Amino acid sequence: MTIKPELPAYIRTLIQGDNDAHDRIQAQLDSEGWDGFARFLASLFFLAVERRFGEDATSADIIKFVADLRAGMTDGGPEINAEDAEALIRANIDPEADYDVDPSMIGKVQAAVVYKVLTDERITDEDLDAVLTEAAQLASRS
Repeated sequence: MTIKPELPAYIRTLIQGDNDAHDRIQAQLDSEGWDGFARFLASLFFLAVERRFGEDATSADIIKFVADLRAGMTDGGPEINAEDAEALIRANIDPEADYDVDPSMIGKVQAAVVYKVLTDERITDEDLDAVLTEAAQLASRS
């Protein structure tokens, strides 16, 4: 599956805070379709968690991150279930970890984690482009 270029562009505008471009790309995607977005977001989530935690994250690291994530979302972001977010992050770090998360929560958690990781890091434009390109490549694999 080829990831259309508007999907990484959409995330780029979100991370960079370019609201006008974000609204424009969102309207375009609403019109043309969001095909591949879930797969792209899952790939980006994988890379963001890897970037933030590596392989050696402790439960305490994950719990603190999720608490900070939720505290930062009090001004209008989606409500994130702490246990679900922790379980998804753990499963990303340890493929043998099991989780039972409502599908409607998965995308919310993935989007919130990606946003927090990439904005907390104050990622450069070059690094952001590299992460988005890598996520698109991962999502394009069959």
